Amino acid sequence: MYLEIILHRFNNSKVEGKQLFDILKDILIITESGKVIASKISNPQIEEQLFGMLISAISSFARELTHQELNCLEFSNLRFDILKKNGFLFLASSSRQIKHKRVLRIIDHVIELFFERYPVRELNKWDGSINIFRELEEYITKTRDELIIEMIFKKKIPM
Repeated sequence: MYLEIILHRFNNSKVEGKQLFDILKDILIITESGKVIASKISNPQIEEQLFGMLISAISSFARELTHQELNCLEFSNLRFDILKKNGFLFLASSSRQIKHKRVLRIIDHVIELFFERYPVRELNKWDGSINIFRELEEYITKTRDELIIEMIFKKKIPM
């Protein structure tokens, strides 16, 4: 059911002829302390835990310096959009050509579904082990095509 909801929401939203699910290069869910609990990173040379700690540190520094949350980092052709909620940083990277607001909508979907699956009351009792997020990790590392095939075999979408 969780997978079906995510697939349906992403596939029913398009950006410039592309499925929303396909416009993100990377997606990470990071604790405030920098622990990556789930990720899909397109560049295999990036060490996800170090990257998570770096983003967390930059976010903390920006908050101390400006008294505001960091919401994006931009480079020549890449942008990292970041939303923070309930002690977690939700980060997605995309081409700078994709509008910031569009990517934020995707992140909002991810946040909504994350907290549906992992309610705050349960996360407040969380012991720090990322094992409870294994299902989430398996989901976000799949491609859209793999998800569609999985849904067909589970008879959740008609052929």
